[in-house]
Amino acid sequence: MKRKKQKKNICQKITIFLIVLTCISAFLWIGVYAVNYMIGEEEEVLNADGTKSETGIKKKSIINALVCGINENLTDTMIYVKYNVETGKIAMMSIPRDTYVTNDYCIGHKLNAIYRGENVVPLVEEIQELLDVKIDYYLIFDTEMVHEIVDAVGGVEVDVPMRMKYDDATQDLHIDLQKGVQVLNGEQAEMFVRFRHNNDMTVGYAMGDLDRTKVQQTFIKAFISTALSPSNITKYPELINIALEHTDTNVTVREALKYATDASKIDTENIISLTAPGNAQYIDNLSYFILDEEEAQEIIKNQFSGEEFTSTDITSTQETTNTTEQ
Repeated sequence: MKRKKQKKNICQKITIFLIVLTCISAFLWIGVYAVNYMIGEEEEVLNADGTKSETGIKKKSIINALVCGINENLTDTMIYVKYNVETGKIAMMSIPRDTYVTNDYCIGHKLNAIYRGENVVPLVEEIQELLDVKIDYYLIFDTEMVHEIVDAVGGVEVDVPMRMKYDDATQDLHIDLQKGVQVLNGEQAEMFVRFRHNNDMTVGYAMGDLDRTKVQQTFIKAFISTALSPSNITKYPELINIALEHTDTNVTVREALKYATDASKIDTENIISLTAPGNAQYIDNLSYFILDEEEAQEIIKNQFSGEEFTSTDITSTQETTNTTEQ
């Protein structure tokens, strides 16, 4: 009886992983967490802004999620994800961390300084206002999760576009990658997604953080393909346990279980990824990204809607300024 129960629990964990993958597969390496292990008879379902959900556990046809990677309690990566449950189509819009905002919870005026380890609701509300969307779920993960989960799937193959060398003793950050196609381990994966330029700024991305978001999107897609490979199927319980330790989310098991039968529909070959439109600008001698809210909202309304999302490569309209921080 005990063995049967253990087998059932393992199967349930794998199922949960697949469902979570369905909901936020544009950022699979964030989503392989297990949420909760126990499903109560009663459960109060909350929206991402902390309010009680009016739809309860009713299955959604469209899921809107906010996925964030944190570094020293700053949201270094922020991605709005829209997933069509019925068609398996996924679209995601990266929001530059230096986006200028006026928010009571923010130190300064950069979007990445709202969260600071505790302000989930203010961050969600700010992004909802910027993009004119309603966020259903949020997932916030730390860099240690990237290390462990990439190592767990055996590394991820990418094409490093340039010699990446950067050192910053204040952050204890040391990036050292050769150019070319290679399989990155967890530590190298963090180097890859954080690099923008070398120390003397003679090598780097022409558009700074905007180009880096494209590289991050490329890595996400490569990770999804790797994690879904047959050789990694048996590793799902391990991936779940890793993610449990490093992810803050409002997704519950009961919510996740509703989408079990939709996992097979995920269209991993045609994930739409783009960067929010806008331009770089100096304000009080500090570099900011001025997000074009109207254009961003139009893109989401027109290209992230319907059964088939449509998009090409859309990014900011002006070159951004490199800064020394990676």
